[in-house]
Amino acid sequence: MLELGGASSLAKLRLGVCCDVLISWGGGVDLVVNQLRAIKAAQPGAAVWLLIPGAGPTTQKFTWESVRYAINDGIKALIGRPRLPRNPEITRSLQSDELVRRLKQIDPSLEIRYSAGLDDGLAQAAADLRLDAVYLAMRRPQSRPACALVGYVPDYQHRHLPHLFSAKELAERDQVFGALIAASDAMVMNARAVAEDMRRFTPGPLPELHVLPFSPNLNPEWLDARPELLAPYAIDGPYFIICNQFWMHKDHLTAFRALAELAKTRSDVSLICTGGTTDYRDPTYFGKLEAEAAKLGLSPRLRFLGHIPKRDQIELLKHAVALVQPTLFEGGPGGGSTYEAVALGQRVLLSDLPVNLEVDGGDVRFFPKGDHVALAQLMKGALAEPVIPPDGKALMAKSAARLQRNGDAIWSAIQSAVSKAQRSP
Repeated sequence: MLELGGASSLAKLRLGVCCDVLISWGGGVDLVVNQLRAIKAAQPGAAVWLLIPGAGPTTQKFTWESVRYAINDGIKALIGRPRLPRNPEITRSLQSDELVRRLKQIDPSLEIRYSAGLDDGLAQAAADLRLDAVYLAMRRPQSRPACALVGYVPDYQHRHLPHLFSAKELAERDQVFGALIAASDAMVMNARAVAEDMRRFTPGPLPELHVLPFSPNLNPEWLDARPELLAPYAIDGPYFIICNQFWMHKDHLTAFRALAELAKTRSDVSLICTGGTTDYRDPTYFGKLEAEAAKLGLSPRLRFLGHIPKRDQIELLKHAVALVQPTLFEGGPGGGSTYEAVALGQRVLLSDLPVNLEVDGGDVRFFPKGDHVALAQLMKGALAEPVIPPDGKALMAKSAARLQRNGDAIWSAIQSAVSKAQRSP
């Protein structure tokens, strides 16, 4: 086992980044990408492996079914309708491929280990690779690796919004979180609010808790103008954008009502929504939102794009009047889309949740959660302001500083976990 004694020993540490669970949704993929950027920024020479569940990269085969999906996806993107749902296993495999592609852009030499999920080989992979730590486990591994384990809990939504969960889910989340905390040598989270909840809701002893700083980081390629990515969406006139899954706690309805309020004086303004349209807790939820939008008369100016390529989403975000984030609950300040908007120097119209008030920097304007009138006023004010091109150099400098700060915090958590594991019998 590695003996830790400072930055030089950290550079020699062998780290596995656990992607299981996280690759099941777009925000989780983004989190892994941003975490790896920070890890490599703070310790460029560290040996890091990406631990991915399941087999290797998918082989794309030509089938009439794949052609049908492609045609439908293209049509639905043009008319603003959500994409067809895919088999969850196919979706997870495609998302892992996307994750690997994006991470290879950051570090072409990054090592990938497949069949290294929480239930299918994590312990064996850690032993084979002689890892000193596994980072970002979202639940206790079926077979715990012998090295240090750093756990990650995204939030305690079930404790704050219990009506969105069944009794079984409430109990299962408490059990999963408790088991992970008990098995981990350190825990990381994206907000002080999550750490406070962990202390409040965990009956047993806690390992060291490490709150990662609010650290939006900017991919330099995002600053490049890519008008060809906007063309297929054929958006006419000024628009606001929401980049969230259509989960119930994201509160899209407040934004719809705000758009209806704004339309009384600005009928030329659109609201563009990206993100998956399925909430397993209520499969009819998206349909209900569509019905409410129709009642509000929003159909001509409300577009649902579904899950779109990341770079398309970024280009749409860059050209929006502002990001709208009406969320009723988050595990990190503002959610992932706020991180991206702040990194790009874009305006953010954000609900005033305590966790959102932890946002550090950027052009962020708060409104009382659920208050569509207040949100409409912020939207009206943003429309009245001149468009000022962002200073790319200044944004990159801020991003680099944030990235270093976040990387240092991550490595501090990993060092703490390794030290504890070394002391354990």
